[in-house]
Amino acid sequence: SLAPGDAAMDMVGDVLAGGKNSRLYKRLVYDLQIAQNVSAYQNSQALSSYFLIRATPQPGHTVDELKTVIDEEIEKLRNEPPTDHEIQRAINQIESSFYSRIERVGGFYGKADQLNRYYTDTGNPDWFNEDLARYRAISPADVRAAVQEFLPADRRVELTVMPEPAAPQR
Repeated sequence: SLAPGDAAMDMVGDVLAGGKNSRLYKRLVYDLQIAQNVSAYQNSQALSSYFLIRATPQPGHTVDELKTVIDEEIEKLRNEPPTDHEIQRAINQIESSFYSRIERVGGFYGKADQLNRYYTDTGNPDWFNEDLARYRAISPADVRAAVQEFLPADRRVELTVMPEPAAPQR
């Protein structure tokens, strides 16, 4: 998650689906009421990263309806940067997450995991401020550029999981 573009893609995920005021949640769940839920995030790994958008249609609505709106919102971010308000909201949520992780003593994603990750990735277990500074430095134009580079319309994998029909009752 410390590679170039990772922080900007974290911001893309937040602008798209980071809470009830995010673009996809507002349109799919609240306004159109065609989705039960929606999430978006990037996952960094040692050799590659991926960006995932997950949405569940409301009964009576289709995956294609959701994909249409998702594609529209990604296209909007490709063509124009998010607002300053969206960027500040994303930074606030990311900062809150940072502080929550560093305050947690045990378990996964707690202080020990954070210090270990920093040490493994940078050689400095006290890299917290530098990491947070990467997010604070992100501009709306950086988010737009990340969408253009990492979310091209013609390169993606789509997976649709459909429940099996209920067995006939006897």
